[in-house]
Amino acid sequence: MKNILLEPAVVINRKPPANLIDADTELFENAFTYETNDVYLKPFGRVRVSPDSVVYKNGILLTETLATQDQRSYYRLRHLAKKLLTGRKVTLDKNKSYLLVTDVWSAGHFHWFMEVLPRIWTIRDRAKEFVLLLPDTPYVRSIGLESLELLDLKFEDVVLMKESDFYKVDDLYFVSRITAPGQTHDRIMRKINAAFVGEKTDGQDKIYISRAKARVRKVLNEAELASLLKDHGFEILYGEDFSLAEQNDIFAKCSTLMGIHGAGLTNCIFIKPGGNVIELRKREKNYGYWHLASSLDHKYYYYHGQPDSDASLIGQGCNLTIPTADFERAILKLL
Repeated sequence: MKNILLEPAVVINRKPPANLIDADTELFENAFTYETNDVYLKPFGRVRVSPDSVVYKNGILLTETLATQDQRSYYRLRHLAKKLLTGRKVTLDKNKSYLLVTDVWSAGHFHWFMEVLPRIWTIRDRAKEFVLLLPDTPYVRSIGLESLELLDLKFEDVVLMKESDFYKVDDLYFVSRITAPGQTHDRIMRKINAAFVGEKTDGQDKIYISRAKARVRKVLNEAELASLLKDHGFEILYGEDFSLAEQNDIFAKCSTLMGIHGAGLTNCIFIKPGGNVIELRKREKNYGYWHLASSLDHKYYYYHGQPDSDASLIGQGCNLTIPTADFERAILKLL
C-alpha cells in the first residue's frame, strides 16, 4: 500500500503577541511564519513497537517515530538490544490493523493536546478501522482516554502498551507529524476547540491556573501575586483538582487564562475563540503557548518574570518571581 495524504501542508502566518515591545521582537521573529507538514497515513506493515512508541522494521529503527532526531543513537542500538533481551514479547492479533500516533513525549499534557489529538483528528473518519496503540501511563489512562471520549473519537479498540513489553505487530499504520514540536496547524486546532466547546454557554471568568502542587516551574511569590489577582477578579485554580470533563466545563466559561509556562495553559483549548491568554515566562525563545493561543484566535500576552537560576524555564525549568506592581501596570491594566 502507498502512503495516503490526510492533510496537505499549509503556511501559517502568526499574529504577534498583543503586548509585544520592540526589545522582545527577537524572541518571536523566527516564528511568525512557518509551514506545516504534509500529513500521511503510512502503512508500516510487519514491525516491532516498543511501549514508548518507537518502531523497528526488520531490526532497523524507523526514525520518524522518534520525538527528536537526537534520540537516534540511543534507540537505534541500546534500546533495541534491551528490549530484545529483557522485554516480554507480545504478539498482537494478526487479523487487526493497528494505529500509532504517539512518541516518547506523548504522555505529557502539552504534547498530548498539541500533537497527539491533532494527529488522531486527521484520521477520525476512519478511526473504527484501527486498534489504537497508546503508552500505558497514568496520564494516558486518565486524561488521554477521557479526551478521546469527549471528542467522540472511537476506535475498534485501544491497546495500552506496558513498559515491560515489546510488541510484534503484523499490520501497523502511522500518522506522520503535522508540525514541528511546539507549532500548530490552526484549522485543525480550531476544529478540536469547537468539538470540546460545543454548545456550552460561555462566560467572562478570569482564571489563574497555579502550579503550586507541581514539582517544578513555580511562582515563588505566588501568595502575593494571587492576592493582587483576586483584587482584579481572578479565581485561583489547580488543574490537578479536576477531571478533564470538569476542566472543559470550567474553562468554557473563561475569558482570561493566566499561568506560568506549563500544562495549565493548555486549558485555553477549552476557551471559546476571542479569549485572553497570559503566560508568565522567562526572557528566552519560547513559542508553544503563543502558537496554541493564537491558533484558537485568543489574544496572547507574555510577562517576563525574574528567574531563580540560569536554567531554561522550559522542561524541568527554573522558578519565577513576579514583581506585582510592575505586573499590574504592564499586564492587568491592559485587560
